[in-house]
Amino acid sequence: MSSARPRVVILGGGFAGLAAARRLGERHQVTLVDRGADFEFLPNLHELVSRCKKPRSLRLDRERLVRRHGHVFRQAEVAAIDCEQREVHTADGGVLPYDALIVALGSTRSTHAAPGAAEHAVALRSVAEGVAIGGRLKQLVDDGGRRAVTIVGGGFTGVEVLGEVLRRYRQRRGLTVRLVQPHSRLLDGQPAAVHHALRRVIDDCDVELLLDESVAAVEPAAVRLASGRWLRSELTIWTAGGSPSPLLAAAGLAPAGEWAPVRRTLQSRACPEVFVAGDSAELRHPLAKQSYHATAMGRRAASNAARLLAGRELRKLAPPPQRLLITFGHLSGFYVDDDVVLEGAALCLARELLFQVGMAELDRGRGEAGRRRLRRRLRDAMRLRAWPGALRSVVPFPFGRAPRDRYDVPALPRVLEWRRDEDGLAAAAAAGALGTSARTARELGERGPRALRLLRPRQLDGIPPELANGG
Repeated sequence: MSSARPRVVILGGGFAGLAAARRLGERHQVTLVDRGADFEFLPNLHELVSRCKKPRSLRLDRERLVRRHGHVFRQAEVAAIDCEQREVHTADGGVLPYDALIVALGSTRSTHAAPGAAEHAVALRSVAEGVAIGGRLKQLVDDGGRRAVTIVGGGFTGVEVLGEVLRRYRQRRGLTVRLVQPHSRLLDGQPAAVHHALRRVIDDCDVELLLDESVAAVEPAAVRLASGRWLRSELTIWTAGGSPSPLLAAAGLAPAGEWAPVRRTLQSRACPEVFVAGDSAELRHPLAKQSYHATAMGRRAASNAARLLAGRELRKLAPPPQRLLITFGHLSGFYVDDDVVLEGAALCLARELLFQVGMAELDRGRGEAGRRRLRRRLRDAMRLRAWPGALRSVVPFPFGRAPRDRYDVPALPRVLEWRRDEDGLAAAAAAGALGTSARTARELGERGPRALRLLRPRQLDGIPPELANGG
């Protein structure tokens, strides 16, 4: 090879790219390229809509994260990938030769060719966009009069954005909130029990839910549905999916407009020296484009890149089990795994705890600077305005406030669905931990033997699997 140490270039500094950088050691000359200076914790962007999270709480300096492992961070826009010459070209004229390449470019905004969507709808794919949506929403409410907000897409991002809007503004008169979903269910692909529970909350909050409907065009203050109906909309938030980076097709890694096909080892089917991870990769049996899958793929891609360079056999990706924590603006929360579906606002506190643990694991700062960043994140989380209404209602006067509705009253999680009859031990443990009666716990415990993994979530390289919405 042309250098003393094999050269590995990583494109993209999101969950997959950072996980790959962490896995590679000093035996490799590693360069991570990303156009942004900051890593952004995408699974919690929706909390910027209600302005309950500060932007600084969701950002970490990429150069610091990369340099901690002895690698080089290059802030630049990737212009082209030359697989034949094994080079990456950046927009500033730079050329980065590589012996192995890891592509983790994520996804780009997709408007599904709806005219006007790119110009008049706002997306939620970055901290800056979350801040802009939160500010625009506050301005609409403060201006008074009748206003309408339309959320396009009923997946993870759309549902959690809707929850944040209701968390802050559900009792503001004159504000019409609606969600347009092209499928018959919210969170399509998740258990039907989650959809039905969400419907109950949404109906209570007087949200206009348009299922089996899609947006055909977007105007500055209106949207036109595929059915021909026009809807007033002063703020249109587009959360309906993402598209592959055009760089994949330009480099010959994927057909035009498609994700890059990879083997189970995450090796590109077009270029053997290239590994693809995160949203950019398309396995024969596709994985959900979520952060915990991206993290696992980044680690496997890095391990296999090192194995390829050492002439060793590559290993296949073993996807982690699906465990999801979905929040609905602190009005409710859902835990979903292979065994059980739980619902309850208290699960939102678990999500916050996992966020803090995940950020602290990523930002393993040494010395006073690291402790100062940790204290700042905890201070932001302890701001009274960011607390769930259910907690604020029990805080002593004058800091608390009287409950506005039943969603401001403390409530423990409840079981929506048992997924397998043999999961009795986990059921009994969950029932006991959540305050269910001993009799109910015993009845559930008779259903069979299963370990207590429900209450002990596994972490993948510092990113809890439950932080799953957002890749």
